[in-house]
Amino acid sequence: MRKTVFASVLGLGLALAACSESSQDNLASAVEQTGDSLENAAAKTGDMIENGADRAGRVIENTADDVGDAVADGTRDAGNAIDNSTR
Repeated sequence: MRKTVFASVLGLGLALAACSESSQDNLASAVEQTGDSLENAAAKTGDMIENGADRAGRVIENTADDVGDAVADGTRDAGNAIDNSTR
C-alpha cells in the first residue's frame, strides 16, 4: 500500500513538472477536491460509527436494566416465598 501511494505521489510530481500551468492548476484543483471529498467521507463515517456506538450503548444499558429488574423481582419473589413458607 505504501509503495503504491509513494509511486502515485512520485508520478503526480513528474506529471506536474511536464504539464502546462493551466493543466497544473486543473490537477491541483482536482486533487484538492478529492481531498475534500475524502475528508467529508471520513467525517460521515465517523458520525455513523459514533451513532452506532451510542445506539449499542443504549441497548446494553437497557438490557442491563432489564436483567437487574428481573434479578430484583426474582429475589423479592424468593424472599416472599420463604416468608410464606415459614408462617
